[in-house]
Amino acid sequence: MADEKKHLRINLTNEQKAQIQSATGKSAEAIELSVEELEQRIAPRTLTPPV
Repeated sequence: MADEKKHLRINLTNEQKAQIQSATGKSAEAIELSVEELEQRIAPRTLTPPV
């Protein structure tokens, strides 16, 4: 069970569904992200060299 990753499902609004359809030509009801993927999208960690 330690290997099991937690996922978060975000249901899309009608407007968001339309935007995805327009941009990709595909339909989607929701997106699912692992906790790690969500953290990277919210607060990406970038390494900057010391000045």
